[in-house]
This record gives sequence, structure tokens and C-alpha cells, in this order.
Amino acid sequence: MLLVDVLEEHLDEAEFRWLHWKRALEAPDFTLDEAATREERLLAHLEGLEDTDALDTVVRPAFDSEEAPRISAAAYALLGLGEVDEALVRLRGAEAPARAAILRALEVSEAPRLGARLLELLTLEDTALQAGVLEALAFRQEAPAEVLARFLTHEEPRARIAALRGALPLPEDAVRRHLPALLDSAHAGIRAAAMEAGLASGVRLAWEACRKEVQVPGAHAREAMVLLALGGDEAEAALLVDLLESAELRAHALWALGFSGRVAAMESCVRYLAVPEVARLAGEAFSAMTGLRLEGAFALPPGETPEGAPAPLEEEESLDADLAPRPEDDLPWPDVAAVKHWWVQNQARFVKGTRYLQGQPFTGPVLVEALESSPMRRRHVLARELVIRTRGQHRIPTRAFTHRQREALAQARGACARMKSTPLAATLR
Repeated sequence: MLLVDVLEEHLDEAEFRWLHWKRALEAPDFTLDEAATREERLLAHLEGLEDTDALDTVVRPAFDSEEAPRISAAAYALLGLGEVDEALVRLRGAEAPARAAILRALEVSEAPRLGARLLELLTLEDTALQAGVLEALAFRQEAPAEVLARFLTHEEPRARIAALRGALPLPEDAVRRHLPALLDSAHAGIRAAAMEAGLASGVRLAWEACRKEVQVPGAHAREAMVLLALGGDEAEAALLVDLLESAELRAHALWALGFSGRVAAMESCVRYLAVPEVARLAGEAFSAMTGLRLEGAFALPPGETPEGAPAPLEEEESLDADLAPRPEDDLPWPDVAAVKHWWVQNQARFVKGTRYLQGQPFTGPVLVEALESSPMRRRHVLARELVIRTRGQHRIPTRAFTHRQREALAQARGACARMKSTPLAATLR
């Protein structure tokens, strides 16, 4: 096989495996170890592209593609070959979809001094570019505090959200001067980011804003529900349980309740196991709290669905239907009778007033254990709780390559042995 054929094969495989790695990071049926296996195959092909002969033959032509994973793979290879200047020029000139693909490569690249070069782009008068670059810097944890503070009042909402996510905990000056207005923003994404940043800064005002958002739920209350579940006690769990009465909010409420770990949440999940529209979500939440794995006797056989289950996406006939696959479509269907029987036999060991995660009373070490073993899509929320409870000191980059995640987990393990596990409201000022 000619060299160019080998390089083209590496690019094709890198594109294919980049897409599958991206899906693995959000999957409900992949663990960190399983995602690492997919990642290893991706990295092998990306390494194969780090050949100067690849530049003109396959890497540069790949930027003419309309496929985001192909552009991401090409950008990553370009950076690995030391062509940082060219990668940043391409970033500046790219249209939105291609720019997002290049930014994703910039987030995970380990090219030397890349963070410093990205900081230079923040001086340009392109607000969309500034927002994207700031997101990448926040992801890489390489944005200086003074830069993040400056963007808390930026005209572009994406930039404000990125600044809030990167500046954890918030400086006291930012808490006083900017946080109240950000919590009261008309932009739902800014409010959600401000709540999380405020909680990671130990500010009670953020908790009050979170409760208010859930009590008057709008179209974007999901993030507030999750934060309430992470930090609340029995009263907050009851508030979320009440939201199950709304068919519109039910799926969001079940997702949040799975992180609450409260007995009332477990009981509610059991009730909704037989409701086809949300049965798999209820089963996922119940499993996360109790530690019962929905497999074998506790799940329906592959290909079998309960009566009344929504039609598979490929059989959907409505022209208005969203046919994009969702992570929850890969969840198992619970065997309702078997799960209910298990609950009858085991519910006595779950005590009201205690929060549970994977069947164990919630503690710092249990949280780290869950971050190592939980399904990938749930780890993103668990990592946010770690950030909040450690006041921004420990961040697990759950969308980075797995060796970075494992390094961060190793650093967090000792601190989590001393982490407070009481409801957040008791820790705020």
C-alpha cells in the first residue's frame, strides 16, 4: 500500500473513531474504561497522521470537508505536527460548524504553549471567536482569573457562561459586583452557569435562585433541578417529586432525581417504571441511587419493548419528528415486576434522611468511586458536584482524554476523604 493510501486510511479511521469517542463520552452504557478503549484506537490513528507527508496529502484537504469529526481529527493532527499558527489561522477564518470542530481539537490538544497562543486571540474584535476561545481556555483550565473576570460582563452570552464556568470559585469582588445581576439574567444559560458558580463559591444567594427557578419552572429549569438534587435534602427532593405530575417536566425531573439519592426519589422512580415514555429514565435514576444494575433478570431481553413503548426512531413517520439519536435511547428497558420485587426486598436498608449514591450512603470517597465507575453520561453531573463541594479545587474534565481524567481523579481522591457530605444549604454563607 502506498504511503498516501496509509495516511488516507488513518484519516478515515480517525474521523470514524472521533465520532464514536464523542458518543462514548455521553453514553449511558459506557464506563470510563470502555471509553478509554475507544479512545486508544482513535489516538493510534491520530498519531499515524503526525507525519510531515500527511500535511499536504490528507490533513490540509480535510478542512474542506463538511464533517465535523474529520475537521477535528485534521486540526488535532495539525497541532501535533507543530503547525499551531496554521491551526489558529484556520480557526479565525472558519464558519461556525468548522470553527466548533477546530475548537474541540484545541480543547484536548497537548501541543506546547497552546494556551498562551489562545489567550492572544482574545484581543481580536470578533465576539463569537472570543467566546469560543474562552470556552476552550476554560475547558483547558488555562484562563487567568483576571481574564475570566473581564468577560463576566461581555456582550456575548456564550462568553459570560464560559467565564462563569472557568472562574471557580468566583473572586469575592465578582460575587459582590456581578453575581446578583448574572443570577437575575434574562438568559437561561447565564442564570444556570451563575447558580453553579455561586454554589461553588459558597454563596447562599445562588441556592435561593436555584430554588426559585425550580418552583417557577420554565423551559430551561432542568439545570436548576439538577443543582437542587445535588445539594438538597428531603424538602428539595419532595419539590422535585412534585414536578413529576407535569408530563412536560417529567423526564427532566427524573433525570434530576437520580442525583438526589433520597428514598422519596427511589419510590417515585418505581412508580414510573411502568410509564413507557419515561420508563428507561426512571430505571436509570433508580439504578444510580440504589446500585441495582438493570441487566439480566432486571431488564427486558434486547429487542423486547413493553406495551405502549414509543416507536423506534427509524420507524417514526412524522415529518416533524426529531430523528437525532439520544443517549437515553441506549438505556435498557427495566423488567418492571423484577425491579419492584427487588425494591420490596431491599427498601428497608435505605433510610429516609440519608442520601445514597450507587447504593451507598453519600460521602466524598463514594463520589470519587462513582466518578470512576458510573456510566459516562452521568459522570458529567457528578464532576460538577465535586467542583461545587470542593469550592472549585478539583475538576474532573469528563470530556477530555481519559488519562487527563484519571490524573484529576487521583488528585481529588485524598481531598474527598475530608469533603463535607451534608446538604449544600448547610455549607453556604
